[in-house]
Amino acid sequence: MEEKDLLIERNDIEEALTFYHINIQNYKDKCYKCLDDINKNSELKNRINYVLKLLYDNESEQLKLLWNESDLNRFMGESYNKFIHNMILLSGYKIHQENMNKYKFDSYQVLVHKNRVRECLTSDIYNRKLEGIRLSQLLWGLYFINIRLIEVGRLQYEYYNNQKGNFIKIHIPKGDKLLYNEVLNSIKNSKKEIERYFKLENCQYYCESWLLSKDITKLLDSNSNIAKFQQLFDIIEGKNAVKDILNFVYDLQQINSYYDLPERTSLQSKIKQLLVDGKEIHLGIGKLKKLYEKDN
Repeated sequence: MEEKDLLIERNDIEEALTFYHINIQNYKDKCYKCLDDINKNSELKNRINYVLKLLYDNESEQLKLLWNESDLNRFMGESYNKFIHNMILLSGYKIHQENMNKYKFDSYQVLVHKNRVRECLTSDIYNRKLEGIRLSQLLWGLYFINIRLIEVGRLQYEYYNNQKGNFIKIHIPKGDKLLYNEVLNSIKNSKKEIERYFKLENCQYYCESWLLSKDITKLLDSNSNIAKFQQLFDIIEGKNAVKDILNFVYDLQQINSYYDLPERTSLQSKIKQLLVDGKEIHLGIGKLKKLYEKDN
């Protein structure tokens, strides 16, 4: 028996966009056009279905490996339409719905998940003016669809395990200020939510981020939100953070010269000067201190 295609069908596009609260005619038109083009090319459609099988398999290691790549060239070829990333992510809307029902998400968690996937599907197009979303946005959206993480207040929590046990990785959504009390409340409240949805207790919390960079620490006032966040962790130095800095601080994928970096905030100006001076900036890898893992 021939396997069913995982790629979204034309008559499901409207339902998928409604599911993620996307009511933009231009976006809808791009979806129909991209899908029509795919359906005219059976080889391309087969490649996309192969990728879909890999990415929507919770046991697949491909998600982890693909984070080191900038696109799907090794699957699709050199000149594929990057809006295909959008179609791959949209193709998971029914899986997302099923997974949220399986985990018995409450209305808050359902709304958060839908909104975060919507951001992944639209931000690159309307904020960065790209033709299609980046591979990183596709992969991040899959983390929500595959229920790899939940959001509690200001922070997000990803469950992962290895030979050493179960762990929780903290992520910091972009946007709102990283207010200290909101961070503490999120960490405290996350425990019951992690137990509720992931059936885990007493997990060690980690965070890997440019926000924990010891190189950034030198630029901060000790009373700043970022400095206070750093104080919650025992931190060691990680890999080079320039890619993350360009992405999260400047909303850029790359730049030819650091002299051209914008200086809209004092932090942007200070980081720019570091980069112009040829200084390296590394990620910080933080283990949450025991003091803050206890309920108050």
